[in-house]
Amino acid sequence: MVVLLAFSSNFAFTQVVRPQSVADGLSNAESTIERTWKMLREVRAKSFPELSEKDIKIETFRSNSDFFKARFSFKRYLTFRHLKTTVYVNPAVFSLGASDEAIRAILAHELAHALYYGSRNRLALLGLVRLINGSFTAKFERKADLSAVSRGYGEGLIIYRKWLYMNIPAKYLQKKKRNYFTPSEITVLIAAFRKDPAVFDKLSRNIPRNLKELVEMTETARPK
Repeated sequence: MVVLLAFSSNFAFTQVVRPQSVADGLSNAESTIERTWKMLREVRAKSFPELSEKDIKIETFRSNSDFFKARFSFKRYLTFRHLKTTVYVNPAVFSLGASDEAIRAILAHELAHALYYGSRNRLALLGLVRLINGSFTAKFERKADLSAVSRGYGEGLIIYRKWLYMNIPAKYLQKKKRNYFTPSEITVLIAAFRKDPAVFDKLSRNIPRNLKELVEMTETARPK
């Protein structure tokens, strides 16, 4: 069994277990990584040309409330080496039947995080310690949602969130709705971007925390 430690966006360490002593477990992990890689490459090539030269790895992890995470190595951060982003995928996302469209959309969300990590200096990344604060976490995650929706993954993100709500314990539901845009909010975002793509900059500067704030901020979006 190999246990890896990686820097987590909530400033904790994520434990990643590779069941090397169990053949079927390893096969499942490899299948998960292969399927995820195929979709990630498609999303990166189509929608994130800025990341075309970036080194991104995929690993698996286990959780009953999370299915994808994007992290950079804390060890590399401390030793001032070139930072690499790792996208972690929970194999349950496939066994529980998430659609390819939904998975591509959430991968766009994770690639938005990778874009953030790659465009910030170490001092700015140190500021992620604030992710221990719930309101900062919501701002950080919702900004990644904004990027995904602005790049055309809004409908898929709606599908993913509806699937997510049905496949996590009820005690996590409110936290998910606080930290990420809900289907109703994403519907408003899609309409706002169609009216005025420049609304992305406005929303990025002041991330709306709920549907009421989002509606108020997008009502002034000018028509094409």
